[in-house]
Amino acid sequence: MQLCFVRHGETDWNLQGRYQGRADPPLCAAGILTARGIAERLCTDAQLRLVSSPLQRATATAGVIAKAFGAAAALPDARLGEIDFGAWQGLTQAQVKLRWPGSLRRWKQDPAAFRFPGGESLAEAQARLYDFLSHPPWPAEHTGTVLAVSHAGMIRLAGLIAEQRPLAQFRQIEVPSGAIEAFEWSAGGALRRLQRG
Repeated sequence: MQLCFVRHGETDWNLQGRYQGRADPPLCAAGILTARGIAERLCTDAQLRLVSSPLQRATATAGVIAKAFGAAAALPDARLGEIDFGAWQGLTQAQVKLRWPGSLRRWKQDPAAFRFPGGESLAEAQARLYDFLSHPPWPAEHTGTVLAVSHAGMIRLAGLIAEQRPLAQFRQIEVPSGAIEAFEWSAGGALRRLQRG
């Protein structure tokens, strides 16, 4: 079965370079256009199922896609929520560097061993994703495409899982706004990358 992870459209925080994490800013005008562009790039699938992070930037993106395809509204799934950046949420990298210079260095040099202050580690976020893949919200007999609208951090983790790469390589994967990442999913939660979009 094909499972496509889609990164939500932009928010003002994206454009300002702020860490979003579990904060919940809405899509901006550019983000709505990105969501429409995603829908235009997707192939029609009569059996399309939508699941989404419950954060509004993801649910709004999923809503635009659902409307374009006449599909049912996306099922929210908290396991698709972005990595919890804790105290960094709402701050720019320059602000983080002023307050936590050592922590920012550790995050850039050794992401696998880092825990965001007041937030979570990559391993914890990946455990949520493994649970989503192993115990999905779609029925076992579903054979159509599943579209999971999520966030850059979670899509990077999906790429690492599919390519059997370590968490240390997290920062080597780029996931721009509106990216569509296609995988083959099989029961038990195995992923194999099909294409990068």
